[in-house]
This record gives sequence, C-alpha cells and structure tokens, in this order.
Amino acid sequence: MKLALRIGLPLLALTFGVGGAVWLVAHKKSIEPVPQKKIPPLIEVVEVTLNNHQPVIRSQGRVLPRREVSVMPRVGGEVVEVSAKLNEGFLVDAGEILVRIDEEDHRLNLRQAEADILSAKASMTSGLAQVANAQAQARQAEARLATEQAEADAANEEWRLLGKTGNPPALLSRQPQIREARSAITAAVALVDSATAGIESGKASLAAAEAAKERALLDLKRCIIRAPFDARVVRSMVDLASTVSPGGAVAVLQRIDFAEVRLPLSRRQMNLLGSISEAKKHLIHLTNGTQKWSAKFERMLGEVDATTHTQSVIALVANPYTSGNATLEFGAFVSAEMRGETLKNVTVIPELALQQNEEVYLLNDGKLTAKPVRIIERNKGEVFVTGLNAKEYVCVTQLDSFVSEMSVRIRKGD
Repeated sequence: MKLALRIGLPLLALTFGVGGAVWLVAHKKSIEPVPQKKIPPLIEVVEVTLNNHQPVIRSQGRVLPRREVSVMPRVGGEVVEVSAKLNEGFLVDAGEILVRIDEEDHRLNLRQAEADILSAKASMTSGLAQVANAQAQARQAEARLATEQAEADAANEEWRLLGKTGNPPALLSRQPQIREARSAITAAVALVDSATAGIESGKASLAAAEAAKERALLDLKRCIIRAPFDARVVRSMVDLASTVSPGGAVAVLQRIDFAEVRLPLSRRQMNLLGSISEAKKHLIHLTNGTQKWSAKFERMLGEVDATTHTQSVIALVANPYTSGNATLEFGAFVSAEMRGETLKNVTVIPELALQQNEEVYLLNDGKLTAKPVRIIERNKGEVFVTGLNAKEYVCVTQLDSFVSEMSVRIRKGD
C-alpha cells in the first residue's frame, strides 16, 4: 500500500502538470508589449540680449613696396665711383650718392659753351657799335640832305626872281649834292639794317651758347646719380670702370617711406566693412605672430578676383624699415584685423548653438523651432549674429536629432 502511494502520487502530479500545461497552451493569449513613453531631451538655453557691435574683420596679406623703380643715368660715360651700399638689401637715404660718372667730357663741353658765350657777347657789342656808327652816319647824311635841299630851294627862288625861265642849272640847284646826300642816307640805313641783323644773330648765338652751358652744367650734375628717396636696394647692375649709357638701369630701388599690404575680403566682409570714409577712421592692426604694426586704410581695389571672388583693400604702413619698431620686411605675410561698421541688434551665442544652414533652435512653450540668423563674426567659440529678438531663448545643447515643434525639457540651474 505504501509502495503504491509512493508511485501513484508522483504519477498523479505529473498527469495534472502536463494537463495544466496543455490547457495553458491551448488557452494562451498574445501578450502585447507595453509602449515606452519617449522622454523629451534635456536642454540648456540662453536668453537673447541685443547690443551694438563693431565687428572685427580678419584677413591675411603680403607686404609690398609702394613703389619700385629702376634708376637710370641721364648721361653716359665711365663709372668712376660706386657706393658700398649699392648692394642688395642695403638701405640708402634720399640724396645719397650711388654712382659717379666721369665728368671730363662734360667739363670740356662747359668750357666750350662759356667760350661761345663770350664770342656771342663780343659779336653783339661789335654789332651795337656798328649800329650806332651807321645811325650817326644816317643822321649826318640827313642833315647834309636838308642843307643841300635848302640851298637848292634858295637857288630856285633866286632864279625866278631874276625873271629867268626854265629850271636853273643842276649845279646851281645843288642836284649832285642832293643825290650824294640821299645815297649816303641809303647806305647808312643799309648799314644799320646789317648791323641790327648781326646783333640778332649774336643774340641767337648767345642764347644757344647759354643753353649749351646750362646743358653742360646739368650733365655735370647728372654725372652724380643719387638715391631719389629713402630706399632699399633690390639689386645693382653696375661696377667700377664699367660704361653706362642713358636709359640703361644701374640699380633697382624700393621706396621705404610706406609699405602696402593687400588684404583680400569676401563679399560678406566687404559688407561688414561699411563705407570707405568710416573704414579710414580706424587703424588696421597687423602681426606676424610675434611683432605688431599699425596701418591705415588707404584704398579699395576696384576689381573682384575672378578665382577667389574676393575684393582687396590696401593697408598703408608708414616707415616700415625706420619706424623704430620691428622691421616690416617686404615680401612677408602678415595677419590683419580691422574694425567694421557698428551694427545694431547683435547678439552673442555659443558656437555650438549654431546649427546647419545658419539656423538656431528657439524655445517656445516647451518646444523647439528653427530660425535663420545672419552670422556677423566668429571669435573664440562665440558667434555674433543678427536676426533674433530680445527675450527669445536659444538652445545651446547639441541634439542627436531635431524635429520642428519637438518637446524638450529645460535643465534647471544648479
């Protein structure tokens, strides 16, 4: 009996267990998953405040000389002196002697011109004397003619008083003497004309001789070639004892009173710059990373670069080699910062708040919407923008995804 119970009871339990399992499988209901409630993302926002802002416009450019000229002699000859500073890289002062050309030929020309001046003056003096003498002879001949004419008139009157008819004899009427006096006058006038022409010729010779003297003096002066301005020597093309000719360069110099820096700006930067008159009121700050220089806005280049679509402004640096500061070498590249036109209603947001397509997310009644903004400037993790209103709230949290009007939670301050 006990054995039967020990065997029967487990079998009975197994039977009920299998039966129950079969019943449960037969009457099983599908279990629906419980939907998970989506939790809105947690964000931080900043309140929009509007202020005036003067943007900083940044660019880079190369330092260039304002002028580069080839120094050319105006006279030819042998080079008898070359300055030790006429070598690449040296600085020369305005008026400093660079090259001296042999002067001997030009001194000979000067002496010849001076001799021609003396000769022309002597010729003119002689001509003046001849004119004076001829004029005196003419006056004498005119006086003689008057005397002879008076005597002839008296003879003719006496002839008529005597009751004689016809003309008196030629000798009685002084005809030979009158003809002689008239011939003397004609000769004297011709002599005056000739002497006057000689004087005019002397004047022309004197003018030519004086011009030759001036040219000789000028050529002598031009035998000394001086630096036309404070300059840096780019290269020298002349040596001692070489022969130079007019029009052949002896050196290339760069002016060092000013340096120009050409700074390309994008269209957006040009718009921020504002008017040229306003831009000229502010200094442009240049640096190569270690040294700094100040420059002035000088002008804007008219053409837009076809490749970069930029337009350049020219910054002018006074005395780049002699200002007492660090030397601003021609050919160097520098970074530049300049002030643009003051803008109103500008706000500053963290750079991470700026989304694609130049948009920000605004919080309104617990939901986010996108709003486009205009970027004015980026600087050290901050972005200056316009297009927002005061008291708006900008999301500064990076989101994995965004849907317009999505719900969000606001992170409370600690």
